[in-house]
Amino acid sequence: MLALSLVDSGLVLARRCGDARAIAAEAPGIALLEEDATLTGEQAARRMRLKPLLAHSNYWRTLGVEPLARPSRLVRTTADIAYAQAQALLRPFKSEGEEGEQVLLAVPAGYTREQLSLLLGIINETGVPAAGLVDAGLAACSLEPAPARVLHLELELQHATLTVLEHSGAAQGGGLKRNRYEIALRHGVLALQQTWMQFIAEQFVRKTRFDPLHEAAAEQRMFDQLPQWLRELQDADRITPSMQFGERALEIEIERAQFVAAVDKHYGELVRLVQAARIAGMPIELRLSDRAAVLPGLLERLRALRDCTIQVLQPGAAALGALQYEAAIRRPSDALALVHQLPTPRAAATRDSMQVASTPAPLRPTHVLFQGRAWRLSEQPLVVGWAVEPGRRSLPLPNAAPGVSRSHCTLVRRDGAVILEDHSTYGSYINDERVFGRTVLTVGDRLRLGAPGVTLEMIQLVNDDGAPQD
Repeated sequence: MLALSLVDSGLVLARRCGDARAIAAEAPGIALLEEDATLTGEQAARRMRLKPLLAHSNYWRTLGVEPLARPSRLVRTTADIAYAQAQALLRPFKSEGEEGEQVLLAVPAGYTREQLSLLLGIINETGVPAAGLVDAGLAACSLEPAPARVLHLELELQHATLTVLEHSGAAQGGGLKRNRYEIALRHGVLALQQTWMQFIAEQFVRKTRFDPLHEAAAEQRMFDQLPQWLRELQDADRITPSMQFGERALEIEIERAQFVAAVDKHYGELVRLVQAARIAGMPIELRLSDRAAVLPGLLERLRALRDCTIQVLQPGAAALGALQYEAAIRRPSDALALVHQLPTPRAAATRDSMQVASTPAPLRPTHVLFQGRAWRLSEQPLVVGWAVEPGRRSLPLPNAAPGVSRSHCTLVRRDGAVILEDHSTYGSYINDERVFGRTVLTVGDRLRLGAPGVTLEMIQLVNDDGAPQD
């Protein structure tokens, strides 16, 4: 059995022989459409900067049958390009075995139903029929037991994808299930590489007057050398990139911190993706693809997130995970459907993320501020909403506030901490992190109710001696 991961920053073909699973081939989703030949993978990547008008790098994501703006004699659509690469990867396995090989497809989130149908037709046309489809992020995170809620961050060529996976109860069959996903356009591998290349070229111009981006051959050489420079920066504080200019070898020195700073806007968006998926009051369990983990400074940036645990996945995790769960993914040829849930065992809990701990006095709010008035927080619950039932201590809100429920949430002081309990339809947000259930509040937290809704602030009033008011 074969498994093909269609994450285009590095398509991975894995194969199972007996009990052993191993990577059989890997290639970037890049193609070059010459008139008499269609190059894919590394062959195309080594020429894409020389012939940019003939290069394609988004055909797996934009899979379709619409005519290309610049077709070749052999290729007319993105489906044709995808077929050419799939055929090149699967050809060696077309006639092996008495019944021939079959392939499981690990598909990134975001494909439409029509694209999945077209994808199956493309793969079947190679002579290695598709036996099943599974979400790539789910398959990658299923190689090992997973916590109750885990995030998966993957970098594709054109964008980044953040997938939220959660364990479902026995009533839903149990196992790990894709809950939702978010895609950040223009923050993928190629955008990072282009930003770094422009930065390196600026350093060469500043120090040597030589511009590697001025001539296609030099640009291609820099593109080819960039992965090695990035690998060196995993263990070094600085590198000395060199470029050949005529008979002269030009060399500059660049510090690792400069490389990291150059892609700050991209890293900032990746951090935003992860942070936006956090449930307030709970830790982040993040699984990161090996492609993302090798980028200088990204791991450090993600680890700076509060209460974030990161696990770097092994190369080819999505394809290997698909092989591991073949029995749950495989379907009859007339009933193929994308699998969103696998029977991944649940990892043993190492901590109770919802346990309430006492908040240090300097950080414990005493009041909530709304429209210039401070409302005291105490052991008696304070219900926030626009139509709280009579007899309950309440903080009334304007009934015209969009997204605000009648009894939206409750604020209560308990066991030395101030706790928010959400009861709303449209959500409560602490510092733009959505609350599911309850969370502990600290001084300075901004509580937003609804979207755009209203905003309240957690404050602390003190006595004359500086002690917090009870």
